[in-house]
Amino acid sequence: MRNVLMSIAFSTCLLGVTADLPNNNAQATDNVSQDSTRDRSSDVVSQPLSGDPIRGKDLYQVSCIVCHGPQASGGVGPRLVNNPVLSNDQAFWKVVYEGRHVMPPLKGAITEQQMTDIRAWLQTLR
Repeated sequence: MRNVLMSIAFSTCLLGVTADLPNNNAQATDNVSQDSTRDRSSDVVSQPLSGDPIRGKDLYQVSCIVCHGPQASGGVGPRLVNNPVLSNDQAFWKVVYEGRHVMPPLKGAITEQQMTDIRAWLQTLR
C-alpha cells in the first residue's frame, strides 16, 4: 500500500509542476534560463532569483501539497514550515535537485524560478 501511495504522490508532484495556473504561466517554460543562473561546475545558483510568494503558493497547491500537506504542515514528506533547509541555499537546492528519502529529484521537472517562488511562499509561513 505504501508503494502505491508513493507512486501516486510522485506522479502528482511531477504532473502538478506543469499545471497551467490561471494568470500565472506556471509551466516549466518560465522565462528564466537555467543555464544563465547556475554555475555548472558547482551546480549552485550563481545569481539569486527573486521569488514570488503569491505564485509560489499556487505552485505549492498543485505540486507539493500531496506530500508536504496543507500549509506545509507535513504528511508523507516532512513539515516545511520553519524547516532549517529553507534558509540554507546549498542544502535547499541539493534536496530539490537530488531528492531525499522518498522525495524524487526535481532537476529538469521544475524550473529554478518555480522552486524559488515556492520557497518564497514557504518562508512566509510561521
